[in-house]
Amino acid sequence: MQQSCSQCSTSFEIMQDDLDFQQKLSPTIGGKTFRIPPPTHCPSCRQQRRCAFRNDQHYYRNACSLCKKSLISIYSLDKKIPVLCDDCFWSDRFDPLQYGVEMDFSRPFFEQFAEMKAKVPRLAIFHTQSENAEYTVHSSRNRNCYMGSSVVDCEDVHYSDFSFLSRDCLDLFSCEAMELCYECLLSDKCFGCDHLELCFNTSDSMYCFDCKGCRSCIGCAGLRNKSNWILNVPSSKEQYEATAAKLKIDPVFRREFEKKFQAVNLKTPKPAVWQIGCENSSGNYLTFSKNVQQGFNMKHCEDCRYVFEGHRDTDCGDIMRIGLGEMLYECAAIVESRFSAFCNLTYQSDNLLYCDNCQATSTSFGCMSGKKNKYCILNKQYTKEQYEELVPKIIEHMMKSGEFGEFFPVTLSPYGYNETKAHEWFPMKKDEVIKRGWRWSDYELPPPENVKTIPTDKLPNDIRDIPDDVLQWAIICETAGKPFKIIQQELNFYRKKGLSVPHRGPQQRHRDRIAKQNPFKLHARKCMKCSRDIQTTYAPERPEIVYCEECYLKDVY
Repeated sequence: MQQSCSQCSTSFEIMQDDLDFQQKLSPTIGGKTFRIPPPTHCPSCRQQRRCAFRNDQHYYRNACSLCKKSLISIYSLDKKIPVLCDDCFWSDRFDPLQYGVEMDFSRPFFEQFAEMKAKVPRLAIFHTQSENAEYTVHSSRNRNCYMGSSVVDCEDVHYSDFSFLSRDCLDLFSCEAMELCYECLLSDKCFGCDHLELCFNTSDSMYCFDCKGCRSCIGCAGLRNKSNWILNVPSSKEQYEATAAKLKIDPVFRREFEKKFQAVNLKTPKPAVWQIGCENSSGNYLTFSKNVQQGFNMKHCEDCRYVFEGHRDTDCGDIMRIGLGEMLYECAAIVESRFSAFCNLTYQSDNLLYCDNCQATSTSFGCMSGKKNKYCILNKQYTKEQYEELVPKIIEHMMKSGEFGEFFPVTLSPYGYNETKAHEWFPMKKDEVIKRGWRWSDYELPPPENVKTIPTDKLPNDIRDIPDDVLQWAIICETAGKPFKIIQQELNFYRKKGLSVPHRGPQQRHRDRIAKQNPFKLHARKCMKCSRDIQTTYAPERPEIVYCEECYLKDVY
């Protein structure tokens, strides 16, 4: 059936398979199943709404509300949000049930939840089971990592996002099993590489796109099992070494080479969608997944629909940044959780509805900062029998108010829109955001005190000429114009690989990587070789050569 989006007015189709999937994920309370109603927002607006609850690039100095210890937080001071350090959150000093309220059936649920949520302290930053990884968020089981989001099972990985099982790397996005790599995205199992995109099982290579099983290649696209190639032409080992060395220290040569690489890449055919080892799936950037429909940037997932950035998830629909999730619907930033719907930032929990910032919590509704709680509603404890009697009444109340079936409204997000993932994928101007009644953050981090600054044109190009005291300086980002500092581990990495100190700050480099991805939208067009109908994230007006899978495989192999 056709539906008009209640936010953007775009017409979108709801398939019978979508409705059946929602029925499968609908919650059962006390033996009664409450069917989730059809979505009122189109897939893009649903994704935008979830993304508005995620900040993973802005870190602030804050203080624990209980012990007053200085800490790193994803909430700026001006928000007046009470935050807790890990020790205080898990201690007996903090009891989230102290903030419990009773449901008022004369008022909308979201209104009551927002009032309670504003008072309940929450973890300043989410990371678990890690060592020396204070500046990481939504991350776990890491060691010696800095400025990372959704980084899992990594060691010595810095300034990276949505990356796994990697070590000694900087500036990764959506990578897995990488080692000694720099500025790579959507790549797996690579070693000693820089500036890769969509490359796999590749080593000692630079500026490559869609290369697999390659070694010592520079500026190549669409190659398979090649060694010592430059700009898609065979070369010698000596030519490779000379080119690699010059790229690292000569910015003029590097800029000209990048233009040549872009020309090579543009004339190399691309597949309609990027999928590896997938079965019966639609979407883009999918690896080793099965029965995924309208999925984007997913690894090892099965039986999912409308999923954006998932890792090892099964039976999930309308989710964003989920890891090890099962039977989830309309959720964001969930890890190792199952049988839940309409939840945000929840770890190792099950059977939750409309919960936020909960850990190890079970069978609860509308709770904030839960920890090992069960049968709670709006942070108030109930018996199993009371819970199963009251929750159906709340759901029926929410159905009448049009709230049930909807994720939290953007107005409940604690962040300014420009601090969130939503601004990355769906950029908006401040006046547009304010017009919708959403928040915008004008908070500026105070500049470093008594720190000298240096413009990038004063930095030596050769890392061997960079002195140790560069750590005491703030470099002015050539794009954003804001100062940034490098850390000792970062400097060691650049020296180890012979790389120049970056001229752009970490946030700008992250934005640059994100911009390289295709939008999360499929377009109908024709294969440019056989004219077969295809679905692709390459819009018809784009200049790339786009083939169906069969024609693409014939071309690269």
